[in-house]
Amino acid sequence: MKVGILINPKHGHTMRAYSELVEIIRRSHTRYRSATTTKQWPGVEQASKLLDWGADLIVILGGDGTLRVSAPVLASANVPVLIIPTGTANVLSKHIGIRSAGYALKLADMHLGSRSMPVCHVPVNEADCFTSTGSRREHFVSLAGIGGDAIAISENARLPAALRLGVLGYAYGASRALFTPLIKARLKDPHPASPQFEGTTVTEVWSVMAAKTSRPAGPIPVFDHAEVGAGKFEFLAVELRSTQPGDRLVEWAQIGWASVNCRPASHPSMHYWRGTELSIRLEAPAPVQLDGDLIGDCRRLDLRAGTTALTIITAN
Repeated sequence: MKVGILINPKHGHTMRAYSELVEIIRRSHTRYRSATTTKQWPGVEQASKLLDWGADLIVILGGDGTLRVSAPVLASANVPVLIIPTGTANVLSKHIGIRSAGYALKLADMHLGSRSMPVCHVPVNEADCFTSTGSRREHFVSLAGIGGDAIAISENARLPAALRLGVLGYAYGASRALFTPLIKARLKDPHPASPQFEGTTVTEVWSVMAAKTSRPAGPIPVFDHAEVGAGKFEFLAVELRSTQPGDRLVEWAQIGWASVNCRPASHPSMHYWRGTELSIRLEAPAPVQLDGDLIGDCRRLDLRAGTTALTIITAN
């Protein structure tokens, strides 16, 4: 077996995990090669070179963003991927039962060289982002959003790096985004799967999201029917009714209470439906995030469920 290691060195504990991984690989007398991402080269080229070298397994030391960037290349190669989560939120790895870098290293020690590793298949989804200067195609795995949730991520990015990790960092970002103005959106689903959604709707929203994971930023389930291996997204339009700060705070408190009680869909501002495609058109550009990466301000965002899939090693 030949192991390719893709490293995002953004967080300090990444290199500690890398040292432990190398020791595990050496004990198994397995050949390996490493490649490090940079801001200018976030992972596509490095993943391609590791595959050209002949890697039978790709280990990603990073988070959702590192996986997102390299996902199309890795899915096309049909090579199994092990995630060692050393990113900020690590949404996907937590969803498949890999909650820490230490646990992922145990999996590496257990399965390295094995021909019967437990895996799941995770579709690589597409997003066409239309900005003032043109359009470009991006990919994502677990979550996409336009509006307030992307603003929350941008606010989180303003924190010092040591404070961005985990739920607290995103809670800070969300608290800064709660009172952002609503945006007027035209939502078009060519294959509506909800009787409440007629195919095209014009509405004012705080955010529109597409999810394949139930808990995008913390322990509270937001998307009850989202599943990372499913062929459909669970969509959510947060259609807030309030504009004044006091009324908005009360509305958010009610939504939070419904979510804590595992009934977020019971609140009338939380509009859910399922589908494979969605086009979101805005009157004015708003920020977009894909798997926690800020893409930029877009006037239109077209989302499609993926037809190619990553083969990812799971906890069981």
